[in-house]
Amino acid sequence: MISSSMNLTTVVHQSGSAGSTAAWNRTSVNQGQSQREQLADVAKEYEALFLTEFLKQARAGELSEGLFSSEAGKTFQGMLDVEMARASSRNMNLGIADAMVTQLGRGLPKAGE
Repeated sequence: MISSSMNLTTVVHQSGSAGSTAAWNRTSVNQGQSQREQLADVAKEYEALFLTEFLKQARAGELSEGLFSSEAGKTFQGMLDVEMARASSRNMNLGIADAMVTQLGRGLPKAGE
């Protein structure tokens, strides 16, 4: 839960710097949004990160490497997985983001307040 001394922007910046890939670094937070909307955006990003790790682990189970596999191909595949996870997170509801918003948003003002 977010303590009263920490605001959502601090949490967002701390979570963005912990990412293992540059694709996940969030450089700014939309200050025009309410804290609840910002939390929902960050929760969706976390859900996408979860899906990316799921895809990465699924690919690790391949029995053999392809004939033309290379480091460049692996890098491209990783970037493709990130974008596929983000698109999937936007278009389907796994419930992870909703649970995070419910749990972490308890102390935030309701929409319209």
